[in-house]
Amino acid sequence: MMTRQERVLRNAVVILAVGTLVLGGLLFWSLRAMYILKGEAGEGESADIATAGGQPVTDREWIDELKKKHGDEVLLGILNHIVVDKEAKALGITVTDTDIEQELQRSMAGYGSEEQYYTQMRSELGLSRQEVREEAVYRLTLQAVATKDVIISESAIDDYLAENSARFIPKKQMQLSMIKVETYDEADHVMDRLEQGEDFAAVAKEVSIDTESREHGGSIGMVEEDDPFWPGDLLETAAGLEAGDIAGPLQTGEAYAVIRLEKMIDPPKPDEAEIREQVRRELALEQAAPLQQVESDLRTKYDTAIYIDNGLQD
Repeated sequence: MMTRQERVLRNAVVILAVGTLVLGGLLFWSLRAMYILKGEAGEGESADIATAGGQPVTDREWIDELKKKHGDEVLLGILNHIVVDKEAKALGITVTDTDIEQELQRSMAGYGSEEQYYTQMRSELGLSRQEVREEAVYRLTLQAVATKDVIISESAIDDYLAENSARFIPKKQMQLSMIKVETYDEADHVMDRLEQGEDFAAVAKEVSIDTESREHGGSIGMVEEDDPFWPGDLLETAAGLEAGDIAGPLQTGEAYAVIRLEKMIDPPKPDEAEIREQVRRELALEQAAPLQQVESDLRTKYDTAIYIDNGLQD
């Protein structure tokens, strides 16, 4: 079905998509460290927070190590949030709840559910729902500041939509399970067992040669209808199934598979006004200065000063 290298690449694509939330790697440590530093005790000895072989690790040691390894990024993240907020207030820029919800919905595209999205944010980046929302607010505010003087005509939006219409057509998403075996006869025998009422997950754990999905009872998660990492004929077959249906044997490279459609998600078409606003923002960002440059210029504008000896003064 997929080589190990392809699986790694697909996982990397997911992580890169998630990484758009972090704005240059500042997200996790800025939010986490701000909380830690705010809670730091001002008096008395630092409390032990862990031990190893009888040797304690103090809260102070932990915080000092965080500062040493991530201090520059954290400090810049804090300063950027301050100066962007000041500039937004000066310009009368506000981010509405509707803006935030639309941004989060776009970020969730390709995930099976809202819960799955937030679970991935927690597992990959250590972010709570509130932290994801707060960074979405910051990202939208920064973009609005960066594009405040950029004007995009309606005709430019029309031209873009005409050339990229397929991009805004929602893609069906299929939650699939798979049992992969070496030969056609083995796959045919699997079909017989399933048709006789045997449990799909149990059979997958017993005979599937796909080690990754086998551990999860054959589940391969959500797959878009045109996912380039899966054979087109397999996706076409899956798209024609009803939830709970099985199909096979299907040739996948040198092996054969039996699949089951667990769930089909057919997303509604986005609102046209929302699409146009999204395109307007994207085109404006293409013409605006890079966001990191905007942050740097704002730090200069608001007389940012750093009172520690490090490279951030440059």
